[in-house]
Amino acid sequence: MPLEAAMPVGLERVAVPPEAGELPVPPFVDCFIRDAEDRAEEYADRAGRGLFVPGDYRYAFQILQWLLRTKAADRGAAFLEWGSGQGMVTILAALLGYDAVGVEIDEALVRESRELAARYDVRARFERGTYDPAVPGLKAFAAKNRAAVYVYPWPGEEPFFLQRFTATADPGAFLLMCLGPEDIRVYRKKGG
Repeated sequence: MPLEAAMPVGLERVAVPPEAGELPVPPFVDCFIRDAEDRAEEYADRAGRGLFVPGDYRYAFQILQWLLRTKAADRGAAFLEWGSGQGMVTILAALLGYDAVGVEIDEALVRESRELAARYDVRARFERGTYDPAVPGLKAFAAKNRAAVYVYPWPGEEPFFLQRFTATADPGAFLLMCLGPEDIRVYRKKGG
């Protein structure tokens, strides 16, 4: 089933103009991304029990920057990353001025995220938890009170995240769903 066919009634797809992918990425951000990717290679076999998949970090930075430039989000806006892995998108959001929180189920990746943020003196927060309220023993983080939520789902999980976001986000909030290189779909909860 095509992703848009699974889209809940309460969401609308937001067209991302091609020029969003041309927004500048400062050299220090590129250096951070390269360094973090090198660190990820060092522990790729240990962290995430084989469940760690890197995203398209430059494009994620550009999309988050585009939301700020178009005034769709304000500096200081609350950002949440579901399944934050190494924490790179959360850190990139914090570098842009978002109040950024990453949620990850794997304790090793939460530790790595915190170490990476500290290494770059970035005010991003990382919590051990989940996005799925059906997971026992862990706090489930909802989209409520967040201006933007980012997720890179496993294939087939896209409808779950569309539903979870729609059920828990405030009107006007954005969902950024990475589906691969330079393929971040942006959705907005209707209303507000």
